[in-house]
Amino acid sequence: MPTTAAAYRITLGLIWGLALWHSWESRGLFVDGSAFLVQIARREWFFDFYAPRLYAMVVGQAPIMTAVFLGIDDLHTLARLLSLGLFALPTALYTLALARAKDDPVLLAAVIAAIGVVFMTTSFFIVGEYNTAYAIAIVVTVRLVTARELTVLDGLFLAVVSGLAIRTYESLIYLGPLLSAIVVHTIWRIKERPWLPTALYLLSIAGFLGGMLVAIRSIVKPYSVEHLDETIETAANFWQNIQFDFVVAAVLVVVVWALVRPDDLLSRRPYRWAIVCLAILALTPLLALSDGLVRPLAKSQYVARQAAGLVIITIVLFIWSYGSLAVDRLPAFRVLRQPEAARRFLGFAVLIALAIVPSDIYLTRNWANYLDVVRDEVRAQGGVIPYEKSALSRHPWNLLVEAWILPSQSLAMRAKRGDGIIAPPQDFKAWQPFPPDDPYPLGTFVWRD
Repeated sequence: MPTTAAAYRITLGLIWGLALWHSWESRGLFVDGSAFLVQIARREWFFDFYAPRLYAMVVGQAPIMTAVFLGIDDLHTLARLLSLGLFALPTALYTLALARAKDDPVLLAAVIAAIGVVFMTTSFFIVGEYNTAYAIAIVVTVRLVTARELTVLDGLFLAVVSGLAIRTYESLIYLGPLLSAIVVHTIWRIKERPWLPTALYLLSIAGFLGGMLVAIRSIVKPYSVEHLDETIETAANFWQNIQFDFVVAAVLVVVVWALVRPDDLLSRRPYRWAIVCLAILALTPLLALSDGLVRPLAKSQYVARQAAGLVIITIVLFIWSYGSLAVDRLPAFRVLRQPEAARRFLGFAVLIALAIVPSDIYLTRNWANYLDVVRDEVRAQGGVIPYEKSALSRHPWNLLVEAWILPSQSLAMRAKRGDGIIAPPQDFKAWQPFPPDDPYPLGTFVWRD
């Protein structure tokens, strides 16, 4: 079983290693990210089209905008920097949570589980602000339950993070009041309340509740009614994400076992069955050897994001209960206080994160190859390229195609103005940023290999 120091270092190295690799492979361009890149190049300014998403968008675009201000016009470099900003924000927040929990094996295991179960299985759509919102929920909860006194440093952190949360979109509709309740409980349980840190803690409540109100407004008056309806309709399709399915199944085995037979957490029994699910998860890339849809799929990570929010709520409640709310009231908590049980619990959390790596490698390599195909297609001919006559219409590249974004992906990867633009499928009638035969002029911005 790993020590807390080893588990902390392994997880830290893993999430930052993946963040840098994902950025190098321009994974931030997946779906909406390509439109972000094109709009930033077109405007030479932040792409801030929707107020409820504003703060997370702007922070994530800081690296690419720095490069644009410095005169860099290579869209390949800018794609990597956009990806870096998008991945670095939630990764940095999870890093702070890991650092705060590293001396408690159970809390550290909970943070690692959040990274493995949620972040690593739903972040292919890294442009989605839910990645940041979920990371905020974990780091705030860990920081609050480990607080032994109200400090100015913690208060400032909470105030800043809650300010970021105000415009981090829909997930704050439930995370906002939950985090506010934990802040109130922290103020209540700590008897000494200096005025300045207490005021900062209270200010953070305003931020979290403000995020809830903004999220409510984004649903009552959505940017696109069609998009909102689609989000609601596809929320039940989380099962299509087999990475998420197997890792949640593994966790449920341990959770249910711990509730029914808590003393078994001192042994290997609950983990043996859970590891079967993790072993299957690690082998899922082999499913790509067939032509079926039962395999790790990038697009399925997007539809699992709402279910992932329920997992985050559960982990937040676990951290809160174990750390300060219920303490040892549950038998499972009392067992987890024992070093042997805590070490096994931590070791299982590390295995969760490691088991997802093979499918992550498969998906990332598949994405890199997909971008190569897009590049080759748009540079092979000029004008409008019918989707049906392109390589993207064939398996397996069609699994990564989102119809409305094809013109933006094509425009981003052109080496010169006369290169081609891949049109959406002929039966596609929905909105797209620009008609394929009249692309945005991007001036000197081109994709350089």
